[in-house]
Amino acid sequence: MSLTFEMLQEKDIPQLKDILENYLENPEQIKAFLAEKQNIAIAAKCDDKVIGLIYGYSLTRMDGKAPQFFIYSVDIHPAYQEKGYGSLLMEYVVNWARTNGFSESFVITDKDNPRACRVYEKAGMTHSENDCERMYVIEY
Repeated sequence: MSLTFEMLQEKDIPQLKDILENYLENPEQIKAFLAEKQNIAIAAKCDDKVIGLIYGYSLTRMDGKAPQFFIYSVDIHPAYQEKGYGSLLMEYVVNWARTNGFSESFVITDKDNPRACRVYEKAGMTHSENDCERMYVIEY
């Protein structure tokens, strides 16, 4: 099985139904998301089948520093969960953001989600937290 990572493309949209918990019924909404340059969607593929997706937003900063990458969602197809694919995808995205000039990447998660917390920590992210959430950050 060959694992690759690439920007999500329009042709990949039908494969997202089994990955995104709240899949948008109208593929035009996903096409519109992909058309906006500040929106980023990176897919993990096994033999050209999308098995995972990280998507988020490039955030411009007022202080003149390089943009931040806000990771909105990390999703792995249920058949591929608990096999390390989420960690591999997250590590790829962290390195992708670093090499593409982002000042940092961050993601917010429920601190009672140990699977997600392990994935973010394994990718080198550190966290701060409040009563309910953790925010994981990696600075470049």
